[in-house]
Amino acid sequence: MTIRRLLPLLVILALTAAACRGDEAPGGDTASGSPSGGTGTTQAQADVAMGGLCDIATGTVTAKADVQEAFEGRAHEALHAVAAQAQEIDPVVAGKLLEAKAVVEEDLQADASPPDLPADAQDLVTAFGAALQTIGLRVPACPAT
Repeated sequence: MTIRRLLPLLVILALTAAACRGDEAPGGDTASGSPSGGTGTTQAQADVAMGGLCDIATGTVTAKADVQEAFEGRAHEALHAVAAQAQEIDPVVAGKLLEAKAVVEEDLQADASPPDLPADAQDLVTAFGAALQTIGLRVPACPAT
């Protein structure tokens, strides 16, 4: 069974897990000096994550190792954090972010980069941008292709 078929269940599980994290301390990351959304994603973290997603969406990185680094190394953790924060404000926005993330993760599990990876990554950029707005952070722009 593919992840696309499991998406509704995965979204429900992820949203439930995010809701269970409600006992965390509120507030931002004041040590970094960067504004933060909700429970602590800083603007700097959002910028780095968006940079990784933009690199995939625009085709700046194409080698499998570089694509993996852009996603896993720069964006993955922030995607989870922002989804959890957005869940508290707008569960629909959080769900769309998690769905788009799951599609890109499925693409990355393929032996070779599928041709629809850039389009799927662009969908993730859009969903991530909406979630960043939801939690009160600026949406970094991707460079023009």
